[in-house]
Amino acid sequence: MYRAQQIHIKKGHRFYAYCEDLCRKANYLYNVTNFYIRQLFSGLPKEENERHTLEQEAIDFIYRHLPALNQIQIDYVQKRRRKEATKPEEERKQIPDANLYAMPTLEKPFLPYGLLEGILKLTKHPDYIALPGQVNQKVMRKVYDNWTSFFASLKAYKANPEAFTGRPRIPKYKKKNGVTAVFFSNQVCKVKQEKYLQFPKTSQRLNLGKLGMRIKNLQEVRIIPSYGAYTIEMVCKQEETPSLSEKPTRILGIDLGVNNAATLANNIGQPPVIVKGGVVKSINQFYNKQRAYYTAILRKGKQPNEGPFHSKRLLRLDQKRQRKIKDFLHKASFRIIEQAKAWKIDTIVIGKSKGWKNEVPMRKGAKQTFAFLPFESFIQMLTYKGEQAGIRVLTTEESYTSQADFLANDPLPVYGEFTAAPLFSGKRIARGLYQSGTGIVWNADVNAAYNIIRKAVSDAFRGGNRGVVCVSTPLVVKVR
Repeated sequence: MYRAQQIHIKKGHRFYAYCEDLCRKANYLYNVTNFYIRQLFSGLPKEENERHTLEQEAIDFIYRHLPALNQIQIDYVQKRRRKEATKPEEERKQIPDANLYAMPTLEKPFLPYGLLEGILKLTKHPDYIALPGQVNQKVMRKVYDNWTSFFASLKAYKANPEAFTGRPRIPKYKKKNGVTAVFFSNQVCKVKQEKYLQFPKTSQRLNLGKLGMRIKNLQEVRIIPSYGAYTIEMVCKQEETPSLSEKPTRILGIDLGVNNAATLANNIGQPPVIVKGGVVKSINQFYNKQRAYYTAILRKGKQPNEGPFHSKRLLRLDQKRQRKIKDFLHKASFRIIEQAKAWKIDTIVIGKSKGWKNEVPMRKGAKQTFAFLPFESFIQMLTYKGEQAGIRVLTTEESYTSQADFLANDPLPVYGEFTAAPLFSGKRIARGLYQSGTGIVWNADVNAAYNIIRKAVSDAFRGGNRGVVCVSTPLVVKVR
């Protein structure tokens, strides 16, 4: 299990210039790497007279330096063999032949990582050598990870186009003169004297204070650009990880929403709990209003293609909103996990639907609020905090959980699997109220949370807790 500690570096901090310099250089190398991959990927399948100038230049660059790179591989193998030949015969190791690189072809136009990285190192490309060792390799690896994801998505798209909103596109370039994240291994970035974080290519050290004593088993350090500032993340590996239950028995279901940020239901007879989401809604409403106001001032009298589009005031507004919402999500997730521990819950099930923010059937104002809420971050917080407490956290698709009648044990189909619209015993009769087929009226979100449990674990209620949930009034929790 891995955990991350964060330190925010604002403008004016003595480490700000170092962070900005590295992240800008990383952005250059990212684009250089992506440039050669893209040009060969698009240029090699074409006839030579049909290629663009940049495509031909990139192909010539790789082709020109390929023999020298392979010769280095051959010389290295021969050097190792000569060294082995000086040893006694019984101690000699068999050295395999050099692994030579081949030029990408029409059938396989993708440029391998080892080939490009070796050529950039061989030619001492300025954007490659500008970054510390291993850091430049991690930047290049990030580009190749994006291309790997692209090919996987393209394969999945060809097999099932309906699962995507459109055809996957090749990875784009980063913004010109922009910044991108930088990653350090624990070999080039270390904690000194349990207090200072030492970075490569600088004599400055970041004072961690008391946080330094908590940094054990450092695995990786990241510098991540964030709203005009930088966040330094220290990723550590925890030695002891609580064991997770294999079979769900005591289950907590969570339905995420807007007015009710999280509705908690369980199969152990405890009353449901509602964590109110009015704080996040208020933050978003204020943010949207202020952003529209300041943007109108900034863009007054300008054409759509005229700048500027950003200002320091808008940047501060974005930053404050992000921090306020993150603070709320951390507090809410902490309260939920503490409640789960008090009830001795072993499994948490969270309702989540793929693409649930696309084509939401809501009025304009409600959809704007819903789409702005970072539900994925909330789920991630619940997941790692739950696992830290020894609670397994699962997600399940939540189609029809708000419409099906839990008390009548209605079936819970998956959206799109059937042509005919499913029929349910109960229905919503008012905002936030659900009427069961038996005439019982109760909270609609609580009904959905119970159905989420049933959808993930079909036998979760064989103990007969349905009679308890009928008479239980939800407990309301406000997080500030």
